[in-house]
Amino acid sequence: MNELVQGTPKPPAVRWVAAALCIVYGFAKLNGAQFTVLDSELSKPLGQVSGFWLTWYYFGFSPVYGSLIALLQIGGAVLLVWPRTALLGALVLAPLMANIFLIDVFYGIDPGAAAVALGILGCLIAVIAPHAGRLREVVLLDRPARRSRLRLAALAFILVGAFGFTWWGANFNNRRPTPIDGIWQVVSATGEGIGPAWQHVFFERNRAHWVTFRAADGTDELHHFEVDDQGVVRIWQTWLEKGPLIMQGRVTIDGRLELEPVGSPNRRRMVLQRQQPAP
Repeated sequence: MNELVQGTPKPPAVRWVAAALCIVYGFAKLNGAQFTVLDSELSKPLGQVSGFWLTWYYFGFSPVYGSLIALLQIGGAVLLVWPRTALLGALVLAPLMANIFLIDVFYGIDPGAAAVALGILGCLIAVIAPHAGRLREVVLLDRPARRSRLRLAALAFILVGAFGFTWWGANFNNRRPTPIDGIWQVVSATGEGIGPAWQHVFFERNRAHWVTFRAADGTDELHHFEVDDQGVVRIWQTWLEKGPLIMQGRVTIDGRLELEPVGSPNRRRMVLQRQQPAP
């Protein structure tokens, strides 16, 4: 006989299937069967990492965060088992499983995993569906009798303002394109400088005036750069604040960038060859 909750039939099989699968996935996270990354993947440059391993590393980076997801899955599954708390369990698990399904699809985790997540989500929707009317009454309050036009105008102002501000931030504040944006390789470094032997220089497209010098051992130095109307490249000590000028130069006819040290005994004269332009 179907179990009854507030007079609504509730098939126990749907609840038990969802509960069992969520408990398995929850313990898989707690016991290290999920969110563990191979050393061969950890050694890859970030730009070469697949969506699957990027997601695995992201969620596995914090054991506490991964454990919280696991406990939500297990706790929600336990709530599903009892008819009285089944709706609460489904409401806890539904957004979690919807997010997992979207990650599985758009990050290319695994078609099988996406199918399982979708199946669990379907079971949870089956648990929630009989209560849709009551839930709608709870979350949708009575329609206000006045000021609807004022609210719409205020909302439109916020939407337009937020879009305009963030668009400006992305395209003018964060990005100020220059002809040298991209990745450059150091092809020669000469002089008496005693600083690190730089291997690559990154003139960042997505962070205005940001330049990173990188050594073979992974050591980075962050500085501020600008390119004037005459094509002169200048590099200062501190991003945005500038500080002392440390290097300057320009792109040569053959496309190389020559940088000369300015007032710094720890710098060498460098010649850079463009390795990868900014997209």
